[in-house]
Amino acid sequence: MWDAQMYHRYGAQRLQPSLDLARALENKKPRRILDVGCGSGMSTACLVSAFPDAEIVGVDLSQEMLQKAKENLPTVQFLLRDCSKPLSDLGTFDLIFSNAFLQWIPNQETFIARAFAMLRPNGAFAAQIPLAQEMPSFSCILEAEKQFPEKMKQIQPHKYVLHGAGDYYNMLASCTSDISLWITEYCHPMDSPEQILAFLQGAALRPHLEYLEPEEQALFFEDLLTRLKNRYPRQANGKILFPFRRLFVIGKADARIV
Repeated sequence: MWDAQMYHRYGAQRLQPSLDLARALENKKPRRILDVGCGSGMSTACLVSAFPDAEIVGVDLSQEMLQKAKENLPTVQFLLRDCSKPLSDLGTFDLIFSNAFLQWIPNQETFIARAFAMLRPNGAFAAQIPLAQEMPSFSCILEAEKQFPEKMKQIQPHKYVLHGAGDYYNMLASCTSDISLWITEYCHPMDSPEQILAFLQGAALRPHLEYLEPEEQALFFEDLLTRLKNRYPRQANGKILFPFRRLFVIGKADARIV
């Protein structure tokens, strides 16, 4: 279960990638937009700001997140949907937007193919994907998980599915030849390792919060915090830099006749 309050604790850091992806699409004038995995509407708000005249539909599987989205953006249509399943009944779109969502579904190549099938002529698919596997925090999490091998077997199906930039390029290349792809590393200054842990609890560690018992959570987070302290040194002013790598992809539907 997603915790909207915990997720928004570092809302500014989570918001910036959505803003950057929306800005990369400013030359387009989409009339109808689908925000897939819209969550609490953070990414949707960026789309509303960038494309005020567009009809925007947001879809997500979390009722709690959608409730937050509806409160913040009452004029946008938000729907409770499992985005790993077909969404073709929603119609066609000029822009299908996905911010930090793809890693939560196993059938990502199928999802991308379905998205392109829903695009109108000259439409675009745009996504931001955290490259968590390339960050020190990821190896810290894997090491801390070794305390609970049996529990990890239960949690594994609920964790994010990670791929590299080349894998996502290949997924898009099966649908289009017009692809833009870039990586940005955001360096978030944190006051303490505890803040890094809190940031991770807002998304990456959600399955651990849901499937570990309270006493197991305490042991897991204590171990993880020790590892984070060792991997993220303090700067001269006492701050800790938490670099976060994110992949951006844009594929245009009109690049190839299919």
